[in-house]
Amino acid sequence: MNFSDPSGPLLAACVGETVKLFQVSAESDRDPCTLSYSPSPGSHVNSVKWNHTNLVVASAGDDKRISLWRKNGESLGAIPVSGADSGDNIDESISAISFSNKSARYICSGGSGQVVRIWDLQRKRCIKWLRGHTDTITGAMYNCKDEHLASISLKGDLILHNLASGARASELKDPNEQVLRVLDYSRISRHLLVTAGDDGSIHLWDSTGRNPKISWLKLHSAPTTGISFSPSNDKIIASVGLDKKLYTFDSGSRRATSCISFEAPFSSLAFRDDGLILAAGTNNGRIVFYDVRGKPQPIINLRAYNTSEV
Repeated sequence: MNFSDPSGPLLAACVGETVKLFQVSAESDRDPCTLSYSPSPGSHVNSVKWNHTNLVVASAGDDKRISLWRKNGESLGAIPVSGADSGDNIDESISAISFSNKSARYICSGGSGQVVRIWDLQRKRCIKWLRGHTDTITGAMYNCKDEHLASISLKGDLILHNLASGARASELKDPNEQVLRVLDYSRISRHLLVTAGDDGSIHLWDSTGRNPKISWLKLHSAPTTGISFSPSNDKIIASVGLDKKLYTFDSGSRRATSCISFEAPFSSLAFRDDGLILAAGTNNGRIVFYDVRGKPQPIINLRAYNTSEV
């Protein structure tokens, strides 16, 4: 799940084989779904992201491809291109994708093949292969300056890759060796990132160090399924989990500042670009929206899909 810009916010979400775009407003009673499509009917979509201009949405999953669409519904094709040489052909389920922050030209991917790939969308080619993982990659993301790329895996490894050289800048490990599911880089501080996974613990890292800067041990009583820095203040972090809890916490005070419960387990999380609205997907097909300045109750409760986790 991923938000676009606050001037005309669109939320991209996926369930099963279907990607949907929603334009949600508390004042509007019209159908908020502006676009629905299936990149590869029959293949599960695992990740969906907007590019930095908020004009193109990318999705990837079990079809072993990254599909690109304009927000008006125009397909821009997919990579790797059919018939590409052996260096571009991949035989893996893609778990995670992420656009670079400074240019819409580059996107990274990772999955069961245990290699992070950097794709040049202009040339429609894979231009870098970042190795080091020994298990399925569950997350990959550029830092705010596009200098480094962080990736995590089911084995609990966190690897920081230097994008200029392609070398591994750092190889870290979750302190409890938990399965890592989600990560996020600060949009403000180039060295701050946060990881979380199956034992419910959350770790804030300064990428120049070897150990977490702050840890919230077993904050969630079930696997953590979403984690995000506030885009406007990277001391504020939000997380959701299968324990039906949404937490916001402050790295300055090191304490949780709010805990919101819901009727169903949470499955994903996204901040709007202004840092004021949180969208949380659930495993019963709903997306609930919270104003972080207000009371701990949904301002919008959207039935996005009939069933399944968002």
